[in-house]
Amino acid sequence: MASAVDPVVGIAQALSIVIGATAAAALAPHLVVLISGLAGGVIGLMSWRKCSIGMGALYVLGMGCMAWLFAGSLSELLSIAWPSLADRRFLSPIALLIGAIGHRWPGVGKWALGLGRTLIESAIKREASK
Repeated sequence: MASAVDPVVGIAQALSIVIGATAAAALAPHLVVLISGLAGGVIGLMSWRKCSIGMGALYVLGMGCMAWLFAGSLSELLSIAWPSLADRRFLSPIALLIGAIGHRWPGVGKWALGLGRTLIESAIKREASK
């Protein structure tokens, strides 16, 4: 596999100077997810124009927390689909995506349910035609 920059390793190395290698290794994945979720929250905030500075800060913080809650589980599910990639490779992009979707989650949920329904219906039709 080609070498790539791993943000978890990078943050762990930087933190190990201050807090030690063991604590840094435990804390680094959480910081990567939180930083990516906050960055995604800033991207999502760009489409939400009607807010004050305080509301915007709470929005970005909320997106960071939501990314922190869900990115680990989603990255483990994706690593099952792609076993050649470690689950920590998915942490940062998933957290960024969770934060960037932001207040548009109801629409994304409807789209995902519609996609799932279409895939199931096409699989049933394919089996019925055999």
